[in-house]
Amino acid sequence: MFLILKNLFASFFIIILVQTARPQSCKSFLFKKTTDVSVDKICNDLLINDLQFIKQKIEEIHPSPYLYCTKTVFDSAYNAALLALNQPYSLIDFSLLVSDWLSLLRDSHTFLPPTNLSQYKRNGRYNYPIRLCESNEKLLVTKSWKNSIPAGAELISFNGLSLSRAKDVSLRLSPIEADAFQAQMEFSIGQLGEILNHCSIGPERTITYCLPNKDTITKNLVLPLLFRSKSTRRFNAPKKELNLTLYNSTAHLTINSFSPFSYRKFNLELTKLFNEIKAKGINHLIIDLRNNFGGYVALQEYLMLLIAKNAQPYKAEYIYKRSRYDRFSNLNFQQQWRFKQLATRSYSSDALRKELAFFYSPYGTIDTILITTQLKNKSIEPYTGKCTLLINGLSMSAAANFAAWFRSAKRGEIIGTQCMGSSSGTFANSARLILPNTMLSISISTLKITPLNVDDGPTNQIVLDRIITATQSQLINAIDPCIYYLLNQ
Repeated sequence: MFLILKNLFASFFIIILVQTARPQSCKSFLFKKTTDVSVDKICNDLLINDLQFIKQKIEEIHPSPYLYCTKTVFDSAYNAALLALNQPYSLIDFSLLVSDWLSLLRDSHTFLPPTNLSQYKRNGRYNYPIRLCESNEKLLVTKSWKNSIPAGAELISFNGLSLSRAKDVSLRLSPIEADAFQAQMEFSIGQLGEILNHCSIGPERTITYCLPNKDTITKNLVLPLLFRSKSTRRFNAPKKELNLTLYNSTAHLTINSFSPFSYRKFNLELTKLFNEIKAKGINHLIIDLRNNFGGYVALQEYLMLLIAKNAQPYKAEYIYKRSRYDRFSNLNFQQQWRFKQLATRSYSSDALRKELAFFYSPYGTIDTILITTQLKNKSIEPYTGKCTLLINGLSMSAAANFAAWFRSAKRGEIIGTQCMGSSSGTFANSARLILPNTMLSISISTLKITPLNVDDGPTNQIVLDRIITATQSQLINAIDPCIYYLLNQ
């Protein structure tokens, strides 16, 4: 017994020596409740392990990681990141290091979501909800907690932080798809308020702002606790997935997401709205996909069917990589049974049979399957009148794919700002994984969709007919710049 105790004591003593021998004070164990993302340093051996985990998972499940950069470049950047981890890092600095590396993939579905940072030290933390946009190199408020700062006000200072530094951090933590760099910038400004709060502590925020031709105002604001500011309906009121507004013979259809709570209900409601549009003799339909992060490709294709002027089928190549994270592995038992039944019937499509063969293939198999969608339905008469599409930097994934088809089909004008996508399709079906040491969440694509009948432009970008952004005056007066332009042109 004495020998056992002696050995245990010796082992404990060695552990203490190893911990105290670290070059700087750092955390070798993380607890979300007590870890500060910007102050606490995480021991670099843990960070190296997490970086290796990310690299391993990308190689395991990503179907086409080297579309926009070579493997040599990506691996070199990975090795440089490993070398940089020669000392402890805070979680936010580690997130920046990883994001800089992952941005080489130019895949908006493979990144570290900045919402990660709000999961740490939540109890007793305060938050000031604020949303911003940028116009004429000014940071303008679009919405704030209890309207304590008027919409359209220019943000001058936030709790003494460097706004230029915060903008740089937010940009580096923002996803990028293909060459959509302007969309990435808009996305980064959209999440800047969250980044400013991450870098602030205490129950108050000192904020300075000004309105045109008025004095500069400084306010000391008492804040709600984080969990209250995140849950309140005053600021985070849920948006309707579909909304139709009529202006005489013009209809404004807003689709906030292709990821509805109920797939069937969304389809029925969208069909109902189009029947209403046709019944009222609408001669100009505005389809608004601004701030639409995407979702089900089938719903994107159904919207295409509802406005297609011809029945030319929509063809896309799906690049799959078989893994325990792909879309087939994530089907529940009932869904898998139904999928197998459909794929083995005599009238099943060639694509469905190929997907079943892929389902039975070993992990690591990569396959490209052509999916053809007929943009014609015997029971639905499409709307063939004038169409205009509205997009912005937060139009992503399925919304961006729709914009690419809309452009190629010459279905109408596209106005707004650059969307987060390209004419050569998008990555999709992200798997969400938790890093073993830092407990950060990471998204990694498991699918690449490439439309075949969409014309590539010289820069692979979805070209807009007119770029329109909100002016400070329009924000102050709650005027939608795109709708105002379309109704008054």
